[in-house]
Amino acid sequence: MTMRTCSTPRFGGAALLLLCGLVACGDGDSGIPFVVQRDSAGVRIVEAMRPLWGDSSLWRVGPDPVVDLTLSGTGPAREFYGAGSMKRRPDGSLMIADGGSREVRVFSASGEFQASFGGEGDGPGEFRRLRGLENAGDTLLAFGDRRVTVVAPDLSVVRTFAVDFFTTDLHYLGGGAVLPELNRPVLPQAGLSGLVWRREPLVLFDLQGTLIDSIGETSGHEVYVSRGDEYRTISPLFGRASRIAVLGWRILRGSSETMQVEELDMSGNLLRILWIPDYPLDLGDAAIAAERAAVLDGVPPGNFFRGVLEEAPASRTRPAFADILVDPSGAVWLELYRGESEQDEPQEWLVLDADGTWLGTVRIPDRFTVSDITMDAVLGVRRDELDVAHPQVLRLTRN
Repeated sequence: MTMRTCSTPRFGGAALLLLCGLVACGDGDSGIPFVVQRDSAGVRIVEAMRPLWGDSSLWRVGPDPVVDLTLSGTGPAREFYGAGSMKRRPDGSLMIADGGSREVRVFSASGEFQASFGGEGDGPGEFRRLRGLENAGDTLLAFGDRRVTVVAPDLSVVRTFAVDFFTTDLHYLGGGAVLPELNRPVLPQAGLSGLVWRREPLVLFDLQGTLIDSIGETSGHEVYVSRGDEYRTISPLFGRASRIAVLGWRILRGSSETMQVEELDMSGNLLRILWIPDYPLDLGDAAIAAERAAVLDGVPPGNFFRGVLEEAPASRTRPAFADILVDPSGAVWLELYRGESEQDEPQEWLVLDADGTWLGTVRIPDRFTVSDITMDAVLGVRRDELDVAHPQVLRLTRN
């Protein structure tokens, strides 16, 4: 086993190398290193001991949109119902999945409407439900219930292939591999009760929909199963869930039990663990009571699930994060978890640099849901005070 207290970036350029050389080993005032690395059984473990930025944030997401697709023109293409996944295409154009119309709409980088495809149905390029989008080079992948639609750069449909009905997200890796992310229900015949983690498989397909390999699994989502008079399942208070992100040939996997992310190769081999030890996640009685009250507030008396919600246990620790994204530099963004009772608190993302250095947190403007992060922008959907959806591009400044 080897031990060292300075990290060597695996992604990024001279700026990251300079950053490591200057500060990643720690500073003379505190004596506590920023990063400690060690090898264990062939796995690199990177422990981020404290944030490089301290209490400040050197990266900023501007509140005023660079582009707002709802306001950058007129016509039906600007009306969104259930707007969800938003991505920037390799040519700089923007694409958005509109769940209400089951359409994928493409706009120029400045917000001019260019084209669309889709609609409700079972034919080629149609969707019964449109869940999201993914770039596969200059090819577009759109997925809904049970199938993925492969679309050429000119938006012509190339083919469709089947995926699990409970696919919640789709990730494209280098070499033409596609990794579905699943959230399947716990069924009565499983015979389970109480708090349950249902593990989910990691399975790679090619762009023809042919199985490449099964490379492991995730912890899945935590559910509470009640087997009283009737079988019922709910998401428990502060329920934890696994998340996946990819960049190039690597897969990032986190269960949200701790502030830890595992890096895998395309064969499922564990290469590296990024970890913030002792990150505070404990929950007090007051926080748990407030969460239960907030959840029950949205469930009317006599509702089928109200009794289960009242009896369901709560974890004594909060999930570490709610989502994982990786930007083009290799920086890992972890959306800090907010419970139902905490939705009025600012949305923040904790950022780990490509070498595992804990940079700090970045605050996101209110009412904005992040879909994708590039080097200079954050893409997503903001809902205004009237609950109108605004797909937007916000400026990301990295000082």
